[in-house]
Amino acid sequence: MPHPAQLYGEPDLKIAGLSVWAISREFPQSDDYLDGNWLNIHARVEAPGARVDVSGPWLRIDEIMSFRRELAVVNRDLKGTAELACIEPILSVKLTCGSLGHVEVTVEISPEHLTQSHRFVFALDQTYLGPVISACNRLVGKFPLKGDVPGN
Repeated sequence: MPHPAQLYGEPDLKIAGLSVWAISREFPQSDDYLDGNWLNIHARVEAPGARVDVSGPWLRIDEIMSFRRELAVVNRDLKGTAELACIEPILSVKLTCGSLGHVEVTVEISPEHLTQSHRFVFALDQTYLGPVISACNRLVGKFPLKGDVPGN
């Protein structure tokens, strides 16, 4: 399998060993909130001795927006947690900012959630938060939220 960068260019989102490429909308013609915000994604996590790839329509742009809001608070306060919590059990990313600006990044990824579980832990410092927020902003610019949030 070729490296995703050969297929899609630079990742849209990079956090430590996690790279995420947002390829397209699953339903580009849909302007509906529930259907129009699913993204076709390729994600790869790499660490010494391991590499896990997942592809498919399992991430929503509103999940990126929520993650971005939480990251902004962590970046401002230099404490707390931001989580990219996907509805689908394919990817979960949690950034926890501890004392002295240390950030622990926990990535859980599974190409087949019923039979596999992969967990990676990375260490960063708070200077990486700003670029991750910027990457989220670019993703939201590339795939703006469609439709009205149900109940609003």
